Amino acid sequence: MCSCSEDQEDEIEAINSIFEGDITELSSKPPSFMIKLTDLKSCPSGQVSIKITFTPSYPSEIPVIEVPNRSMVLSERQHKELLQYLKQVASDNVGMAMVFTLIDAAKEWINEHAISTDEVGQDEEPAVESRQNDPEVHLREPKSSGGKWDFVIGLVGKPSAGKSTFFNAATTLDLAKTGSHPFTTIEPNIGKAFYIIPCPCASLGQTCNAVHGHNFQGQRHVPVLLKDVAGLVPGACEGKGKGNRFLNDLLDADVLIHIIDISGTTDEKGESTVGYDASSDVQWLQNELQRWIYDNIMDKWETIKKRPTKLVDMFTGYHTTRAVIHIALQNAGIDNKELSNLPQWDESVLQRVVSAFLQLRFPMLLVLNKADTDTAKDNICKLKERYPAIPSIPVSSKAECQLQALRRTGAINYECGSGTVEVISDDAIHIQETRAIKEKIINEYGSTNVHQALYDAVNLRSPTYAFPVQCLDTLKSIDKYRGEPPGMLRDCIVLKPGTTIEELYNVMLHYPVSLLCGDFVRAETRDTNDGKKRQLRKEEVIDGAKSIVKIMTTRKITLIAKPRE
Repeated sequence: MCSCSEDQEDEIEAINSIFEGDITELSSKPPSFMIKLTDLKSCPSGQVSIKITFTPSYPSEIPVIEVPNRSMVLSERQHKELLQYLKQVASDNVGMAMVFTLIDAAKEWINEHAISTDEVGQDEEPAVESRQNDPEVHLREPKSSGGKWDFVIGLVGKPSAGKSTFFNAATTLDLAKTGSHPFTTIEPNIGKAFYIIPCPCASLGQTCNAVHGHNFQGQRHVPVLLKDVAGLVPGACEGKGKGNRFLNDLLDADVLIHIIDISGTTDEKGESTVGYDASSDVQWLQNELQRWIYDNIMDKWETIKKRPTKLVDMFTGYHTTRAVIHIALQNAGIDNKELSNLPQWDESVLQRVVSAFLQLRFPMLLVLNKADTDTAKDNICKLKERYPAIPSIPVSSKAECQLQALRRTGAINYECGSGTVEVISDDAIHIQETRAIKEKIINEYGSTNVHQALYDAVNLRSPTYAFPVQCLDTLKSIDKYRGEPPGMLRDCIVLKPGTTIEELYNVMLHYPVSLLCGDFVRAETRDTNDGKKRQLRKEEVIDGAKSIVKIMTTRKITLIAKPRE
């Protein structure tokens, strides 16, 4: 058991989830760990890791940051500059969870400085940066960074809106407590769910060996992490309800699903009522998210005014890249000249920047839950009319859970996400229950829409997908497990948009993918549009037409025993 604060425990839990396989705990008293840097565009001559040790007062003070360099992977100058840079980033984020920010900053620094083995070991003089007395702040446009994407969907909403029921329906595991009272969920529930994407095998006339299988329509299952946090109430950013602690639980989410009780039978605090305007939940939750970030920035506003570029550093604390922040500033109409004028900004300018950042960092899908209730239809129309630009979908999480329970008992034939339910039991209760679900939700909306909501949420950020193979003619997968035929198109790797072939190679080289070994030789693709094969350059970006990829290296991987499920 670690002897650390609640904030430290929360962050340790989060980074263990984010960096699973790349993090090594060194001690618990004080908390100390080593995190490997993966998905690097430039390739040092060996592994680069960052060692972080929490002080008793962290995050109110910076942690101890070390960059082990016994193998001289970095030159003396590179090592010194990287360490100085990370300490500056840490200083800029005092008071906030910063491990993710530090690791992301380290990757960006190495990628931007293009570390080469030729530099290592050379005696170097520190480069002196010439600075002119230019009052205008100059923001350099950062490079976008691709790589593997461990996608996380965060579930938000007021208590008793049905978040835990949605979580259970989506994960098909009855893990979350459910009930009609506030804060049923206290700690975040984290579970694996699956959404569907078109599978390349659809055009081949045969079903491939997708590692997670296909749905009833032949679409491929892809895993996604689902995180359900405690219900939020108006004033959470001021500490009401469970307050900022649960807002901070959302930091590792890539998109948000806002679960709304569209029946109008619970008020803004999640307490029972009648005739509540469910559309008002959209505004107050957006206000909470806006205030959460805005207030955090204002806490350090005097420091930011002295150095306007620190505003960018503040936004990195929300687990995002500088490329996203750069786009947010552009979308808010902030150029170098306007950023230089930051000390004279009024509240509306910063609010505009925060709003633009929220739209990029936390895109949101409205799940209109309890859509099978008598009052739902009118409330759905009212909400869509009030917020036409925000994507939404009517859902019945309870109906999905009921159908799955009936299927487990053998009372019905049912595939998750399907609009077809066949009753095979002669039990009158089962027949009546199924008929009610069909009439109130399936006939009206096509299905319970729980799994469709996952697909819609992920596509707010539109990942890229790669299907690695060892033969482009047969689409045979890469041998990985001893005694098990690899099959066809077994693997699907979820990638960040803009990922290049070189970045995919690095992903496949390292844990947890571990499908390659040795140095890069060449890459080829089989175009999914015309079926033609062609060579790919390392800098080419992967897209739908170039998603089936064969990468050749100087060595074959060592086959391993397949892990138990």
